[in-house]
Amino acid sequence: MPLSDQARFLRRLAANPTHIGAVAPSSARLARAMAAEADPSREGPVLELGPGTGVVTQALIARGFKPERITAIEVDAHFAQTMRARFPAITVVQGDAFQLADVGARFAAIVSSLPLLNFPLARRQTLIADALSRLAPGAPYIQFSYGFTPPVAAPDGACVKLAARVWLNLPPARVWVYRA
Repeated sequence: MPLSDQARFLRRLAANPTHIGAVAPSSARLARAMAAEADPSREGPVLELGPGTGVVTQALIARGFKPERITAIEVDAHFAQTMRARFPAITVVQGDAFQLADVGARFAAIVSSLPLLNFPLARRQTLIADALSRLAPGAPYIQFSYGFTPPVAAPDGACVKLAARVWLNLPPARVWVYRA
């Protein structure tokens, strides 16, 4: 991770701690573990929530997703600008990832780095249910968390599984996969 990304991340954390849920960008190992749960051969666009500095975006591209398939929603203007500069072929939307009603596609995967545990349970539940309704049948909603349990129980008719534990991340993280 470039030192400038660490400094950028700490500045954004100080400016808005509820939107930035960690002291450092996700590690490459965590990003690869998340990307591994998405299948690039599945047709359709991919939605990334809270891309930050683009570590997970890079892992999705390395996994085989064409940048043109990726739409990233980032609430922080500085991170959105960084994403546009680093990944000019992806679509970057500066906005609230909790407002999925503005996104109309059926997605092949939704990959989230949102700090869900920073938000009230009801808001988390609504996000997961809304996200699952916007996925193609059987497609994954992939969420990392620092908690020992999923950030939200699976809604009725859906399931959640622990896909990976990533110890080499600051702090260590878990990757959860929801499917309807």
